[in-house]
This record gives sequence, C-alpha cells and structure tokens, in this order.
Amino acid sequence: MSATAIAIASTALQFAYGKQTVLADVTLTVGPGEIYGVVGADGAGKTTLLQLAVGQLSPHAGRITVLGRDAADPALRSQIAYMPQGFGLYRDLSVQENLAFFADLHGLLRAVAQSRIADLLQRTGLAGFEGRRAANLSGGMMQKLALACALVSQPKAMFLDEPTTGVDPVSRRAFWRLLNGVRAEGVAILYATANMDEAERCDRVGLLNGGRLERQGTPLELTRTDQAQLVGVAGPSVRTRRAALLTWPMVQLAFPVGQQLRVWLDRDYPLPDFQARLRALDPDLNLQPLQANLQDAALRELALAETHGAHRTAAPAR
Repeated sequence: MSATAIAIASTALQFAYGKQTVLADVTLTVGPGEIYGVVGADGAGKTTLLQLAVGQLSPHAGRITVLGRDAADPALRSQIAYMPQGFGLYRDLSVQENLAFFADLHGLLRAVAQSRIADLLQRTGLAGFEGRRAANLSGGMMQKLALACALVSQPKAMFLDEPTTGVDPVSRRAFWRLLNGVRAEGVAILYATANMDEAERCDRVGLLNGGRLERQGTPLELTRTDQAQLVGVAGPSVRTRRAALLTWPMVQLAFPVGQQLRVWLDRDYPLPDFQARLRALDPDLNLQPLQANLQDAALRELALAETHGAHRTAAPAR
C-alpha cells in the first residue's frame, strides 16, 4: 500500500500499564474505503489500540498516524469518529435531539446539520422515530443511532470498538449494511471485534493475541496454510477421543466444535490412512475433509502462538 493510500498507520506501536505490556510492536495500515478488523478475545489489547488511534492514550514507543497526522493532533477531531464500547448516547434525549447535539458538538451550521441529519435518518431507517427517546429504542436501533451520530461530522476515518456486542444477528446484519455504505464513500474503518462472522466481512484482518499481531491479511488469506490440512471427525463419543488423537504424530491440533472435532493434520498425511486409524480407535468415528474458515484459522494461529510464544511476557490487556 503506497503512502498516499494510507489513512491509518501504526509502526512498532508499544504500550504498557506499568510493567504490564499491553501492545507490543503492532504495525498495520488501513486504506481509504477499507475495513480493517482487529480480531481478538477479551484482553487481547483491542480497546487500547483504538484509544491510541484516537489520541486518548500516547504510545510508549512507535507511532500511530491518522490521515497523515499524529493521532493526538487536535486538528483530527473533526475528521474522525470513535464508537467506544457502550457508545455515549444520551438516553433521555430523543433520536432527533441526539443527532442535533452531535451536530452542534462538531460546530455544523444549522442548515448543514438539518440536511445531514435528514439524510442519516433515511439511511439508517430511523426516519419516523425522530421523537422517540434513545432509552426506548431496541438494541439494533440504538446501534443505528450511535452510528448516525458518529457520521454527523462526515469523518474520513472511523474507529469502532465492538459496536454490535449484545445485538441480535438480524440487527447486526443491518448495521453491517450501513457500514458497507460508509466504506463505499471512502471512509477508512478500524474495527475491533471478537466475532469471527464480523471479521469475515472485513477487507483485511489482524489477529491480536496478548498485544501482538500474530498474523494479518484478507480473511481468505488467513484461512490458507501450506503446513496443515483440516478435517472434521464425528461420532457418538468423539469428544472423549480428543486426548488420544492429540498423541498421534500426524495430529497438530484438535478443537471441539459442536458435535465434532476439527483436527489439523500434517499437510501430506494420507486421509485414508487417518480414517483407518480412527476406525481402529473407534469404529463409529468418521472424517470429512473441511475448508477452513476464519474461526478455524484464528484458533490455529492462537494455539500455535501459545505453544511457540510461552516465553513472552505480555500480560492480559484491555
């Protein structure tokens, strides 16, 4: 990605609370019109990364820039939008009043604000609900209002910290339809999530674990590996066989998912031979070759990182 096509960039970013490392050498770029998903479990460091990106925190080493400026530059305030967890809507204000408040906060002229708010109400499906108090909105509608408030200033870069947590799947899909429209307008979006379904909607993804980006690329790239093959193993007692499978030399990893084990095997190990071994262990076990999804890839990357990175000193992050 050329320098002119970079909207958000971090280089060897480091941050710690006292002696507890939260982020370690995080390097990433986000282009205009791109959604970059920072994917990790609770405590991986996602929130801290976004707080650094919007200038709420200062890095202890490295650098993060937004739209060509240092992230802490006050000149960026009118060009970025930040949706933290539990985005601060005013629950006692109506939909219209919340939008008007954020327009006033950004110093928009009244005519400009009225036009922009009318457009956002239509785009988010909130038209007709202008007078409803935010406290009386459903979770999905509240997330739409939060996004509309963030878009009042027409930002060029957005930072979203798990914005659909607690929202039902239908509302989450509606939120992403809106977000895709924002992306189409050229806005760069840094999106923190622990949800793999959401991660697969991103243009590129970085797997954050213990403050380190273990791997990054498109969702499709992250599902590919030249080092292993994935199979599903099913049977009435399959979960009780996991420990035995993990002792076999061709088995790299095995994760219980639903009613099966998803097993990573050495790349060149013949599947008929593996099936024969399964039948010898338990005649009711069967296997099925699988195409890895992002959840599979992420579990594999994080498990390997734990195995090979036990010497790391990074502590749980926020």
